[in-house]
Amino acid sequence: MISELTRRGLLAGAGSALLAGRVAASASVSAVGVGYLEGLGRPGALDPRVAFVPPSAVDPRYDHAIYVNTAWSGAGMQKMWVLERAGAGWRLALSDPDHWKGAEPAYSWPVSTGKLWPGNNRAGLTPTGIFNIDERAQRHRRGWGSPGMYKAVYIDLHYNSGRVSGVAMHGTTSNMYRRLGQPASHGCVRMTTANADRMWGLIHHPGGATREASERWGEVPRFFASEPADSMAARQGYVRDGSVLHDAAGRELTKEGYRVLLVFFRDDL
Repeated sequence: MISELTRRGLLAGAGSALLAGRVAASASVSAVGVGYLEGLGRPGALDPRVAFVPPSAVDPRYDHAIYVNTAWSGAGMQKMWVLERAGAGWRLALSDPDHWKGAEPAYSWPVSTGKLWPGNNRAGLTPTGIFNIDERAQRHRRGWGSPGMYKAVYIDLHYNSGRVSGVAMHGTTSNMYRRLGQPASHGCVRMTTANADRMWGLIHHPGGATREASERWGEVPRFFASEPADSMAARQGYVRDGSVLHDAAGRELTKEGYRVLLVFFRDDL
């Protein structure tokens, strides 16, 4: 299992990269579409501490994948790619027409991910890793379910303490749009409300359908060891590197959930 970097270690790593002018092997490749993401799966393209799976290696039980680059520098920084299967390959499923204005999209849209906020011990860098969408009903919030959070969809993660993750993908208020494309959140992945609508509609398809009613619902690998339940009881034994987990009898651990994989990574270390 690839360990998650600490918040301060991540920030220090980003700062060192900026000061020394170091660039990952992939950074010379412009952040264009699926080819960019596929290239990050090459040996040595990313720091070995960063868990990553290229589109070609995504488990076949997922029909969509959302990639978020939480980097603080480089061509791919603070971008989201929303992909869907297309025959034997992958393509962009969603992009922002207002952002691209008729040009061919290279990614879906800019985002803001987390930074350190002095005095707030629950705020920090967006965790990197490979995650499921949290399938529990309480973790999908229509409209402005929380202050500054529009149509929030949370990642499936409990911390080692048992506390449920507060990390979601969501729309933000219009006065924060100017910060999209740079780290600015308290840990969530922010986007415009229009793009949050697009993402929500893809996951809850058709017509806002949730859970079993959604066409995106099915059996997926689960990245925690405890039994799944539609409750906020703590889940235990998480991995963040996409490892396939098995029970004592060797059976793969799965759960019913959304067939949309989340890959949060950075390419500037």
